[in-house]
Order: sequence, then structure tokens, then C-alpha cells
Amino acid sequence: MLLKNTLVLFLTFFTIKNVCAQNADETVFLQKMKLAKEEKKAKTAIIIAKSFIGKPYKAGTLEANSKEQLVCNLRDFDCSTFVENVIAMSLISHSSSQTFEGYKKQLTELRYRNSTVQGYASRLHYFKEWIIQAERNNILQDITSKIGGMKQKKNLNFMTSNRELYPNLKDETTYLAIKEHQKQINEVDFYYIPKWKIEKIENQVQDGDIIAITSNVDGLDFNHEGFAIRKNGRVYLLHASYEQKKVIISTELLVDYLNRINKHSGISVLRLL
Repeated sequence: MLLKNTLVLFLTFFTIKNVCAQNADETVFLQKMKLAKEEKKAKTAIIIAKSFIGKPYKAGTLEANSKEQLVCNLRDFDCSTFVENVIAMSLISHSSSQTFEGYKKQLTELRYRNSTVQGYASRLHYFKEWIIQAERNNILQDITSKIGGMKQKKNLNFMTSNRELYPNLKDETTYLAIKEHQKQINEVDFYYIPKWKIEKIENQVQDGDIIAITSNVDGLDFNHEGFAIRKNGRVYLLHASYEQKKVIISTELLVDYLNRINKHSGISVLRLL
């Protein structure tokens, strides 16, 4: 009887904890829907993104569950979940149905291949593939090649080459699925603007453009993501900062930030439609 009662209490606590978290995120979502909406989605995205300044950085929030499921967390972010959530809310803000369920559907469409949660391998782990799907779904346009970007030949295989870093890749079926997705991604052209060229094209970057920072790491496409924000004619980064452990607008220019970190090779620029 004691064991049974303990189990009931545990399950009740676990359920309440999950419900409270869901309610907390829904409350945040509803608050963001009350913010001013601009004509352009990118401008709305900046308003929403700024409202999160000071919120904590937290890595690994998508890995919290043993079984893959949609994680809606508007309380703390890594760089990718920050960009993803802000875009999802910006899109819903411009839709006719500004509901939490609509936001979750939009988040699923951004985060998962073919908008379907079917295990760990269905998540878009490489930001390059995330871009490909978002562009195919008319959410954004990769304008990198149009503003002076250069084609880069790079074989993406970081996940399968570093299998020990990803516990879910212990499963052979999942490992082989990720390997196949890598192969498909590598068939798509990849453009970037190298660090030395950014100042020359900076005037073509707009407020709310998504800045995806390309990587010098073997087999990896991007290191970091954020939003472009212009101040005094120059571009800064609005992002969930690993260094500062919170959402910030960088005090240093985007180009200076890139030059300071050796593993960053340049940027891709994405524009919401």
C-alpha cells in the first residue's frame, strides 16, 4: 500500500509539474501576442526577441525527454531554440488564429522534417537542413548568394563522426537515418559570406534578418544563430549568448564578434517572407 501511495504521489507531482510548465509557457505566449505587430514579420520578430532580453541561456532543453516529443519552452533558450521560438511566434502573430495550439503546430513545422515528430532522427539537427525546409515552406529566403555569398564545399558529417557525443546515436537505426539525412543535405549548395567580406555587404543586412554563423569545425555547418539588429548604421547580434548566459544584444559589432572567435568562418543571411 505504501509503495502504491508513493507511486501515485510521484505520478501526481510529475503531472502537475508538466501542466504547470505548459501553463507557464502558454502564459508567456499569450503575453507576446499582445505586443505590437509590425507590417513585416521580421520587424515583429525583433519586437518579440527584444522582449526576451535577460532571459537565461540553457543548453540541451530539447534533450530532456527519453522519447522524442515537441518541447515548448519559453523560459530559457539556447541560440537555436531562441531563434526558432521567436520566428514561430512572429508567424502566428501574423496569422488569423493566434492560439497556443497554433504556435505549437508552427514550431513543429519549423523543427521537424516534414512537420512530423517521428523519433530523434526526425528533428532537423543541422541548421542547413532547417533552412532548406523553411525556404521550401515559404517561411524565409536564404539571401546569402544574392548579397555576395560564396559557395562552400563542405561535407557535413559531424554527428556521425562524433557518435559518442550523441547518446541517441547508440541506436543503429537512428544512426543510419542521420547518416542518410547528412547525405541528402550535402547534395544542396551551401553559400556563406566569409568574415573578411562582411563589412562590404553589411549595408544589405536588415533588422530582423536571421544571422546563421558558419563553422570552421570539420563536418559542421553552423555554430550559432541570432537576429540582426542595426544601430547607427552598423549590424549587431540579438541572440541567446552562451558567453553571457542570457539573451542579449551584443555590445560589439557583428563583424568584431566573428573576428574574435576563431571557429566562426562567416555568416549566412536569411530573410523572413
